[in-house]
Amino acid sequence: MTHQDYWLWDRKTTQEQAKKILSDTEDKRFIAFAALLFSRKNNPKEVFTEYIKPEAFLQNWLKIKKTMRKDSWNNPRIEYWQAIFEHLKKKFIESGRYDSIIKKDDNKKFAYHKDIAEKIRTARKKQGFTQAELAQKLNVSQQLISRMESGRDNVSIQTLKNVAGALGVNLIVELS
Repeated sequence: MTHQDYWLWDRKTTQEQAKKILSDTEDKRFIAFAALLFSRKNNPKEVFTEYIKPEAFLQNWLKIKKTMRKDSWNNPRIEYWQAIFEHLKKKFIESGRYDSIIKKDDNKKFAYHKDIAEKIRTARKKQGFTQAELAQKLNVSQQLISRMESGRDNVSIQTLKNVAGALGVNLIVELS
């Protein structure tokens, strides 16, 4: 087999093998392969036609994004695919199909995100910052602040610590 026969040029996996893995969300390699796919491809039409179903993307984006975050070079790609996620999610909500593809446990997770999001928004406004000003202070995009404040982003504890520091508030994590 030649170098060109491999999927994404450096994997000892053929394109057909990769497609099979990406068609099975239960495959233990699914998340890793999806993270590679989204870190290297920027054509949603190609990705959703050739490799992965939009429903699988919506269901697994948080796990894929977490894997992608292990490499800081992926940050621009994460922002790009997050925007695609938001667009697809909106389309699926408008068509009434979103709730049927998202697991009930995910809705509970998002409820928790919304609680944290409201606390971030309230603290930011209390300090008199706009989203853009807070983003500049944290050296992140305004879009990231927007996603955090809407509860659409799974924010790491380190990010929460940074936000709390920038807003001059305490971060208290409570396990009960």
